[in-house]
Amino acid sequence: MSENQLTAEALVAPLQAADGGFVMLALDQRESLRRMFPQSGGGEVDDDTLRRFKAAAIRVLSPFASAVLLDRPYAVTTGRPDGIDPSCGLILAADVLDQPPGMPVVGTSLDREVTTDFIRDVGAVALKLLVIWRPDGREAEREDLVREFVQLADDAGVASLVEGIARPADSDQWGSAADRHAGVLDAARELTSYGGTIYKAEVPGYRPGDLSEVRQHAERLTGAIDVPWVVLSNGTAQADFAGAVREACLGGAGGFLAGRAIWADTVAESDPVAALRERSTERLRSLGAIVAESRAS
Repeated sequence: MSENQLTAEALVAPLQAADGGFVMLALDQRESLRRMFPQSGGGEVDDDTLRRFKAAAIRVLSPFASAVLLDRPYAVTTGRPDGIDPSCGLILAADVLDQPPGMPVVGTSLDREVTTDFIRDVGAVALKLLVIWRPDGREAEREDLVREFVQLADDAGVASLVEGIARPADSDQWGSAADRHAGVLDAARELTSYGGTIYKAEVPGYRPGDLSEVRQHAERLTGAIDVPWVVLSNGTAQADFAGAVREACLGGAGGFLAGRAIWADTVAESDPVAALRERSTERLRSLGAIVAESRAS
């Protein structure tokens, strides 16, 4: 085993469950989370509402996750949040999201407040960067962004997770499922070529209500890149996500880093904390069991 492999194994270890799989919870949503709440008095909820929900979700769900992904503005400020279970690793979002009102994220940049000192002060064991990928000829721009991010993580001595969201060149809707499938694979090939410890992908081969191609496309993605990879849940129906995780893991994924499929429907409840305890914990437990079973098969 090479020195680089040993280093990579040491970096990912704090993110893994006991069986070696990735059972990772995403709570780094910002403006998209704000829009999940019912409007109060004709306007969107305030920052404190986001902070309270994140704090509650961290407290309730982190005992069942191998790692939790949090953002700097609303969840991580001067230290590791008290509510994170001691066994759960902290992943810090190192991205600034360009998200016009009512729209999805259209671009990202590095958060300059996430320095090596800040990473160490809050006890993060990994960083995450979202990249919007399009077949638009802007490879050099994406390469500069990813390489700078990976260097920051290297300097801090932590793992780097690159998340690729694939979109068409000039719109937000793919012309066909086949185009979308190809885009997910092309994004993975390009973005992992710039570095990173783990790749975070949309569920490959997914169509709403149809998981028949997920394992096949997951196998293609596994063969196309040389780092561990996990699936995210955005863009996958909540009812489909558990099956998608199973098929993706059987095709080579190491697990998941997901949020919406686990907790999104609790946000609008009159008692979100009770809903997190009643529904989200069971979902997270079940997803963890799927990852473990897939690794054992």
